[in-house]
Amino acid sequence: MCKFELSQEQIEFLKKEYSENNLIQKVLETEKNKVFEVDVDTKIDFMDFVEDESIYWMDEDYEATPKTIMLESIRDTIYYQTN
Repeated sequence: MCKFELSQEQIEFLKKEYSENNLIQKVLETEKNKVFEVDVDTKIDFMDFVEDESIYWMDEDYEATPKTIMLESIRDTIYYQTN
């Protein structure tokens, strides 16, 4: 199992932007006081998804957009806490 904590801003972003995404909802369902606990496979899938999404939301000049910045902050937060 992998445990990590996200800020309220990060959690609200995921809830708002990915309310229809099954993987994100699966992770969000594990929240207890901003702490999440998921199995290793779910963590890997989640991190891959966040990475892909952060690239997808870059602008036409491959510059970071606000969505890219938030997704990268989520990815980095989880990475630093779990590695």
